[in-house]
Amino acid sequence: MPRIDQHILYEDEHLIAINKPPGYLVEASVKEKRALEEILSDSLSKKHHKDIQVRAVHRLDRRVSGLLLFAKTMEALEAMILLFKTRQVKKTYWAIVTTPPAVPSNKLVHWLTRDKEQNITFTHEEAQPDSVKAELAYRVLKRMDDFVLVEVYPFTGRTHQIRAQLAAIGCPIVGDYKYGFPREKPRRAIALHAKKLQFLHPINQQVIHLEAPIPDAQLWNNFEQASSSI
Repeated sequence: MPRIDQHILYEDEHLIAINKPPGYLVEASVKEKRALEEILSDSLSKKHHKDIQVRAVHRLDRRVSGLLLFAKTMEALEAMILLFKTRQVKKTYWAIVTTPPAVPSNKLVHWLTRDKEQNITFTHEEAQPDSVKAELAYRVLKRMDDFVLVEVYPFTGRTHQIRAQLAAIGCPIVGDYKYGFPREKPRRAIALHAKKLQFLHPINQQVIHLEAPIPDAQLWNNFEQASSSI
């Protein structure tokens, strides 16, 4: 990864947001100790000449890019987790698919179950034992060649929710082999990008609008001017 400070989009005394490149874990695991929490903590500690330990407020999958928010204080961490839990954070994602949705804009409601060993989420049309409800809305932004850019607004924050729900309507995200995208060629990233976050700052009560530039990759660059609807 290039210097982490080149990816910082916002910082104050309590919070810091970065534009996460694909390919990096948010939290350390048994197999991989060097994750973004540690990388960012080390960078900030050197920058400010004091020990700073950040904690991720939410998660992005390894192969997903975009806005990732960290807390620099325990007060901010607890407050932001509550905002996410009570759906007071407005989230916007961009996804690229090859099969356009049958309906250009819609709301999706599924019940999800998880296989933790395989790290995969299954969608169901009706509630199942141990299932959780997942809701999102989407709209098609633009079509270009064989690709379709879809804007997604998740109302819940379930594991692999966007990936599984789009796949459930026949629109797997480009590169998402786990959820049905064809393995035509190796792709380092899933074409899913956490584009925007909006929330009321839990400490200073200011409205925070954050937006992450799209990845510098050919597939995304094709949609650089895609802010207008089709």
